Amino acid sequence: MRSRIQLKVVTEQMKYLEEQMQFMEPVIGVMKNALEKSKRWVADTNDNPSITYTELCQELASATTALLDVASNILSENEELVDVDGRTPSLAQATLEPTKTEKPDQSESTIQHSLMYKLLQQRLMPIDKLIQIFNQNLETREKRITKLENIEDTISKLSKDLNLTESRVCNRYVCYVRLADPTPVSIESIISTFDEVLEYNGQHFNQTTGTFVSPHDGLYLVCVTLHEWEGQLIGVSVMAGDMCCKSIEVKCAYTSAAGSVVVDMKKGQELYLRVYHAEQGANLSYYSSFTIVSL
Repeated sequence: MRSRIQLKVVTEQMKYLEEQMQFMEPVIGVMKNALEKSKRWVADTNDNPSITYTELCQELASATTALLDVASNILSENEELVDVDGRTPSLAQATLEPTKTEKPDQSESTIQHSLMYKLLQQRLMPIDKLIQIFNQNLETREKRITKLENIEDTISKLSKDLNLTESRVCNRYVCYVRLADPTPVSIESIISTFDEVLEYNGQHFNQTTGTFVSPHDGLYLVCVTLHEWEGQLIGVSVMAGDMCCKSIEVKCAYTSAAGSVVVDMKKGQELYLRVYHAEQGANLSYYSSFTIVSL
């Protein structure tokens, strides 16, 4: 035969559970949704699942947080059911040996509630740790993604530079001109009597005027070699438009002088050799040459 105390305990427990179900129903819906997505993600063998790992972790963390919030509210509303030392009397002790100092409203049901709260709190502690692990993993993953994005940007930039360099190498212009016979020169004259002209990737040297016309903006390496025939002093300047970029002098017969310079030129700008000093009867020999390479 059921005792009056047993009936009271069961009745109060049923009433309490019905009250708590109102708070738990929204959380249960969130938990079910997260579990369904997790099961689909685990079963999905496609390389492009409907939900990403990061999104799934966020779903699980949100569901667990919602459960913790409800449990925390329940515990905070019933803190008085746990003794000062944090211990909860056993249900057997509460039913069979009720203390004399127990308040009238603290029945066997309330003691059972405190046991349930304590058990729920203990079971939620590992879940809380899992949330921390999820958050740490997400933070680490975000840092790695940011690092990979930076590496990708660097590789993309290097790839563009390499492609540009390769394009420049393939489209590099080279011009070599030289004198075939001894050629007299005079002050302020432009050397325009080059007998041999060799060009690669274009025709931008005017053999008639002795000038090179830049096909595009950029740097050009200019190398000049002078060889004097009669032992007279000859001075030659490398000119880019009206600007002198380099001066070279040869002073003794059958000797050579050489010089090189890198010139920053604009498209359409002219480059040529101009004599700034020449003694009477000075001649440049066939060893004299003029080389231009686009960089």
